Amino acid sequence: MGGGEAMPGFPHPRPLTSYWQLPPHRIAHHRTTADLPTSTRWDYVIIGSGITGAAVAFKLLVRDPALKVLMLEARTAASAASGRNGGHVRAGWHLNFAKYVDAFGEDAALAFERFEADNVADMAAFVRDHGVDCDFRDVQTADVYTTPAAWAEALAVVRKREEVERRRPGAGGPFVERRVWEGEAAKERVGLPSAAGVITYPAHTQNPYRLVCRMLELGLEKGLDLQTHTMALKVAPLETGEDNKTAKWQVVTDRGTVQAQKVVLATNAYTNALHTGLNQTGFLVPGRSQVSAVRPGSHMAHHPVMDRTSVALNDIGNGDYFMVRDAGLPGAGDILYGGGRSVAKSLHTVDDSVLNDKVAAYLRHAGRRAFGSEAWGEEGAPVRDWGGITCYTPDTFPLVGEDPSAARRGLWMSVGMNGHGMGLAFRCAEALVEMMTTGEAPEWLPEPFRLERVWDKETVHLSDLEAWVTV
Repeated sequence: MGGGEAMPGFPHPRPLTSYWQLPPHRIAHHRTTADLPTSTRWDYVIIGSGITGAAVAFKLLVRDPALKVLMLEARTAASAASGRNGGHVRAGWHLNFAKYVDAFGEDAALAFERFEADNVADMAAFVRDHGVDCDFRDVQTADVYTTPAAWAEALAVVRKREEVERRRPGAGGPFVERRVWEGEAAKERVGLPSAAGVITYPAHTQNPYRLVCRMLELGLEKGLDLQTHTMALKVAPLETGEDNKTAKWQVVTDRGTVQAQKVVLATNAYTNALHTGLNQTGFLVPGRSQVSAVRPGSHMAHHPVMDRTSVALNDIGNGDYFMVRDAGLPGAGDILYGGGRSVAKSLHTVDDSVLNDKVAAYLRHAGRRAFGSEAWGEEGAPVRDWGGITCYTPDTFPLVGEDPSAARRGLWMSVGMNGHGMGLAFRCAEALVEMMTTGEAPEWLPEPFRLERVWDKETVHLSDLEAWVTV
C-alpha cells in the first residue's frame, strides 16, 4: 500500500511523516471492506479524507443515516494538509477587512468575517460536543508587526473595522474583541524585542490530525465506507442514468471503478489532476508549505511565550508563525515554527515527500532570530521537519459549490483553502452539504466563495500569489 511512483498533480505515494502523525492513528490504513465495493451504487463518493471530506461525510450522515457514502483516500487517512499544518485554529484574516471592502464591498467583507469567526466557534463546539481528544487548547493568539509602517497599516484596518461596528453594530455578527498593544507593552506581551505592535484575540491550538481522524471515526460509526490507499484517477459522467434512481458518475481508481449519484471533490491542492477544465483556468495553484518543530532555547524555560502561545508574524514576508505545545501534552514545550517563504516559495508543486533545505534551516533557527540570542540561549535540538501541500486562489477565497461546467449535474467541490483550512473548511463543508441536500446555498455563505466565479471574466484577482501570505 502507498507504493509506486508519483503521477503529476496527484498525491505523492510516500510523503514525509508530520509531527502530528506520530504515532499513526488507529484508522490510518482503514478499509471498511477488503475489496473496493464496486457493485454498490453510492449516493455520494467523496474524494479526500481531510477536514473537508471528513466534515462533509459526517454532516451528510447526521442529516440522513440511510445515505450510502463512500470516501476514497489516496494515502493514509488525513494524510494531506489537514494532518500537516501548524496546529492553529484561528480567525486570522480579519486584517484583510479593508482589502475585502475595497474589492468586494462592505457586506461581503462583513460576511467573510462572520463566516471565519463562526467556523472557529463551530470547530470548538464540535470538539466539545463529541469529546474529541485532540489536544484542543484555548489561547490568546497574537498578530505581531515589526516595522512602524506595517503596524500603522494594521492599526488603520482595526480602526476602520471599529468605525463600521459603530455605524452598523452587529452587522458582521458578534464583534470579536481584539486588544491592541503598542510600544513596550507590545514587546512585553509577546516577548519579541522587534515588536512594534501586537493585536491579540481568542483562538485555539490542537493536533489537527487527531481531530480529523476522530471526525472520520464518527462518520464510520454512522455508516461511512472509508477506503484508504485508493487513488482516484478519473471522474467522469456515465453514459446512462438520467433518472434519480441510477448512478450518474463514475470514479476510476487504481483498485476498480465506483459509481454514484454525486461526487464531492474534497481534494484541495490535488483538484487540478481530476478536473482538467479547472486545471486549464489556472485558478487553483498548489504549493508546499513547511514547518519545523524544535526544542526551545536554553534560556526560554520561564519566558512568557511558553504559556499557551500562538503567534503570527504578519509583516516580514515569510508567512511566519509559531505555536508552543502546552504543558502536559506530548512534546510539551516544543515550538512549531512555520513559514520561511522569503527564503523560497515552493509554488506549483504537490510533492510533500521532500523539503526545501534552505527553508528548513531558516525555520530551525527562526526562534533565535525572533527572540534574540540572549533571550533564546543555546539552540534547542530539532525534533522534526515536514511539509504539506496547500492551495491558493487569486482572490484568496475557496471554491464551494456545484460545477457549472460539467456535462451533467452532481459534481461538487469545496477546495482552495489558501492555507487557511482550519479557519474556513469546516463551515464550507456545512454550506456544501446544505447546497447538495436542499438545492440552495445558505444565506451566510459569502457570495465571493461561489465556484462559478472561476469561469467569470469579471472575477477579482486580489492577490499576487508570489507574495500572498497565509498562516
